[in-house]
Amino acid sequence: MSTVQLSDESNKYFSSFYDEELKLYELVWHKASEYMEEHEYKALMQADRDKVLKNYEQLNFILINLTERLDTMSPELQEWSSKNVSVYIFEKYNILKVAVVNSRDFSTQFSLEQALEEDKESENITKYFDKAEDAKAWLFNVDK
Repeated sequence: MSTVQLSDESNKYFSSFYDEELKLYELVWHKASEYMEEHEYKALMQADRDKVLKNYEQLNFILINLTERLDTMSPELQEWSSKNVSVYIFEKYNILKVAVVNSRDFSTQFSLEQALEEDKESENITKYFDKAEDAKAWLFNVDK
């Protein structure tokens, strides 16, 4: 499998990857994200967005793993994320499915679901899961 890491090794908040074979962007949040400052979030997400847009012609699937993410996104940051990250991805690519693996923290999960609801383009193609295996099975239509 030809997976490329997009996030820098120094990024302690999340790891991101692009699978060239599956046309999958995967974002895996780490526990340290609980201490991430808003300006760090913006800089890191913009850098990831730019790498994807610049380097890849096709993107069909998105997998966001929130299991270890324990912070709550402010409404302002939710709106910023929608206007500065998601909109560019959905404008360029014909995203088929977005799978989200739920956070263990209820308030984190709630704020991130609100952020995803801001993205009207992803409304009918997003599904939430408790396990990464279930999310991947749904993304790629694999029966378990």
